[in-house]
Amino acid sequence: MDKIAFLDAMNITRWRCADKPLKPYLVLHDIDADLSDQTLINDVLGLLNIDIEQCEFDCEMVKGPQVVWDMRKVKTRPRVAWVVSAPINKLSTEPDEKRQLWQQIILQINKSHEDTGDRHAQH
Repeated sequence: MDKIAFLDAMNITRWRCADKPLKPYLVLHDIDADLSDQTLINDVLGLLNIDIEQCEFDCEMVKGPQVVWDMRKVKTRPRVAWVVSAPINKLSTEPDEKRQLWQQIILQINKSHEDTGDRHAQH
């Protein structure tokens, strides 16, 4: 059995170096995900006003960073990601999955514009 899968099955978190600063955002993906399609990842993150360099990519939740995109096959609770989609390989082959992702991005953009507008109205 794969060591990482074994630890995950037992809900044992992996050790992380404390002096390495965490990035502010997290993108969740499956352990076997092919993340070589940087174009789609950059497009989605760009629409969310996030640079890919600001993101940590991991297979499990990490305490600290804001989860911006969950593209795992099996989502776990709590669901806190800004957008949730099918794994990246399915987005390129299943138009309905991609459409659902774009709809979530539009909702997130509208929400961030409303939040910005509310802050300006309060001043």
